[in-house]
This record gives sequence, structure tokens and C-alpha cells, in this order.
Amino acid sequence: MNNFDPLWAPILTHYELADNLRLNKTLIKKHIKWLEPSVKQFLVCGTTGDGWILNDKLINDWLEILTEKNFLTNQNKILFGAFGNTTEEVLYRAKLIEDYLTDHGCEASFFGLTLCAPVNEKITQNQIIKHFEKIIENTLLPISIYQLPQVVKCEIKPETLKYLKDRFKKRIVLFKDTSDEDKVIDSKIDFGDLKFLRGAEKNYFNHIKPRGKYDGFLLSTANCFGKVLREILKEVEENNFEKAENLSKKLSDVIRVSFDKGQKLNFGNPFSNVNKAFLHIIFNKEKFNDLDCKTCFKNNIPSDFLTYANGLLVENKLINSLK
Repeated sequence: MNNFDPLWAPILTHYELADNLRLNKTLIKKHIKWLEPSVKQFLVCGTTGDGWILNDKLINDWLEILTEKNFLTNQNKILFGAFGNTTEEVLYRAKLIEDYLTDHGCEASFFGLTLCAPVNEKITQNQIIKHFEKIIENTLLPISIYQLPQVVKCEIKPETLKYLKDRFKKRIVLFKDTSDEDKVIDSKIDFGDLKFLRGAEKNYFNHIKPRGKYDGFLLSTANCFGKVLREILKEVEENNFEKAENLSKKLSDVIRVSFDKGQKLNFGNPFSNVNKAFLHIIFNKEKFNDLDCKTCFKNNIPSDFLTYANGLLVENKLINSLK
């Protein structure tokens, strides 16, 4: 994690229009290259990338993309979601990932696993500790711990994270908090060299150092608005706080209304669906409603939602700056 860059994208997973679901590798690679130079760091198979529901074949397809010769460079960093309901399911996924990397290698400068607590609303903190201990003791890659109560129905307490960081030291390098409550970073506990990424959308400027407490962002909106988020970070770095705050407010407003609308779709993850709609419009311009916007479910993104998303981009004068 040398030369820390504060911006990460939980990259979308794109699919082919086929009877048997498969990855659209051409579109995935186009998307990743389009994000550069604004975004070079990716969480693959995170929640936004459908990581909780992808089968082994699709996971292997993702690994094949990431290990393709001359695709990634040493400027890229990769986190790979190893998600599952139980410790055993996570270990199975982690072994699949690590075995593939052992056989094929990856040209990115960093490759780590992202882990969540088990899916269990009644779990104790001691059980959460044992979950992470077993996984970390039986894997080799660096670890990012992901606070995701919206999915796993429980929270990692600050004291639990402190214990794990102290025990495994250099293995645990990142903590992502998408709870929008910031309990861990507000705890005033010393976590050493652990880097903190915020995953909750809105009020971006208020949460990044020096105004806020987080070292960086890992945001679903970086899939489409990486250029805007990079500009916010640049203005903060140059002490242009008023400009950074104005950009942050503009993006926050767009994301708030689009995610509210996306919640009304009756399938999938609204973060994935909204970002997929925006990207589909950006890539296909005025032809966006002539082409299907494929998801991993039976439903494509509806035409009326695509039209709505296009209107937001045009109204906020974002459409041209993102293409």
C-alpha cells in the first residue's frame, strides 16, 4: 500500500446478453480503461459488483480478466471481495482466488482480499473475531475489512477492529465503512497504520481529510463519476475548499435523487442499478434506449429509468464532461 491513493471504485460487473449468464469481458475492460487516469484502484466483486451472488464460473472469469497480460499495470491496485454467509463460505471463496493467483499472477502492484463479518444479526463480537482469525490464519493476501451492516445485519465494534489490527498487524491494511454512522473512526482509538475508506454516499467533502477523518473513498459512484471525485480530492489537496464543497454538493444532490428513484426498482442492488444506468448512457450516448442495459437478474434496467438518468446528467451539465 505504498504511495497511497485515496480513490477506489467498487467496479461494476457487466454481463453478456446470453441464456447462460456470463461476463461481458470486452465491456468490463473498456470500463476500467475509461476510468483511467481518474481511477486506478478497484474493488472487484464487491457489493456494487454483485459479489455476493456470483457463482464460481463468473468469479473465475473475473480472475481471468485481472491476470490477462498487459491489461493491468503496477499503477493498479486490486481488492477482491471474498463474500459468503459463513466463515466456511468465505474461506472457500478466498482459496479459489488465491489458488488462481498462484497459478497465473497479476501485474497490479497490490492485490488483497475484502472480508465482511458473517451474515448474522445475533452474532457476538467474539464470534466476529473468531471469523476473521480463521480466515486470516488460512490465507496469504493482504486484508481489507468491510463494515457492511446493510447486508450482514451486524457491526464490527471499534474494539474488535483494534484487537484484529493489533494481532495481525501488517496483514490488515484497509477498513471500509459503508454504514454512514462512522462509529469506528469516531472512536478515537489508535489503529496504527490502518487506512480508512468511506463507502457511504453523500457530503463527500465533509468526510475526507483534512476537513474530515477518512483517508479516502471507496464509492459506487466512482464507476461513473470518478472524474468528479478526483476533482474534489484535487481541490482539497490544493486547499480550494469552497470549490471542493460546491462540487461535492452537486454530486451529492444527483446521487441522492437517483438512488431514491433506484430504490423503487424491484430487483437487485440500487447502487449497482443506478450506476449501471448512468454508465450505459455515457457509453451509448443518444442510442442508450436502443440497447439493453443487462443485469445479473432476469430484468434489464427499464427504459423509463434510463431516460430519467439521462435527464439528470443533462440537467446537471455532467453528460459532456464525463464522456
